[in-house]
Amino acid sequence: MTVRGLLTFTFGFGMALEMFMAPEPWPVVAAAAQAGPATIGPPRPDDCVGPDTWITRFGALPLLAQPGQRWLYHTGAHVLSVLCARAAGTSYDEVLRTRIFGPLGMRGTGFCTEDVDRLATAYQPAAGGLVARDPPDGQWSRPPAFPDGAAGLVSTADDLLAFARMLLRGGDPVLAADQVGEMSRDQLTAAQRESGRAFLGGSGWGLGTSVVLAGPWAGAIGWGGGLGTSFLVDPARNLAVIVLTQRMSETAQAPAVHTDLQAAALAAAG
Repeated sequence: MTVRGLLTFTFGFGMALEMFMAPEPWPVVAAAAQAGPATIGPPRPDDCVGPDTWITRFGALPLLAQPGQRWLYHTGAHVLSVLCARAAGTSYDEVLRTRIFGPLGMRGTGFCTEDVDRLATAYQPAAGGLVARDPPDGQWSRPPAFPDGAAGLVSTADDLLAFARMLLRGGDPVLAADQVGEMSRDQLTAAQRESGRAFLGGSGWGLGTSVVLAGPWAGAIGWGGGLGTSFLVDPARNLAVIVLTQRMSETAQAPAVHTDLQAAALAAAG
């Protein structure tokens, strides 16, 4: 396993759509649930253990694939959270605060906020309508045991725009231009892309972000989060589209409200 394999989600473990469609839980899914890493399924900050315990329990699980064999969603970012903290000699939230959020002025971004009036209720579809999945005073109103870079942050549209503008100007002041270039380049083989098609659609994957390979957004990078958010950055047009909703997605692909708004932004940009 390598750091590049973690960043490209090809290190051998993660989520595959077929594990959620199986009539019986896969043995490794059942083992992961019993061990408690909370890495398969939607984010659950309250269910996580501390990073040292997490990595110990995770290390006892078998791989789903040999490193480099296929693309598997999500878990690589969990492991990177532990690795970054250990390499820096501090907590992962401190790494992000001092090296990314602070320099970019992202004051509303973190792993929780005590100002619950600024948090929206998260909803998920259910029979007959929507049900609340997490209220403002829920899981993101208190510090998690494991600051999780896979799906643990709360943020604002302004802060995400600051992050997008950093990417559009080539990474200054937190990344080098060649690092942004590697993030924006599809790192996958055809076989790896095909193995992750259920999540990726027709996109590729750079370093921690999807890369659009064809169509009007070709060359853009971003991702659609399962709790109802999307982030798309197009360097060729100097354009960023950020959509934040409160409704959990029902499929691996972004709902129409996201693609419609992206199309409207593209049309407005000419």
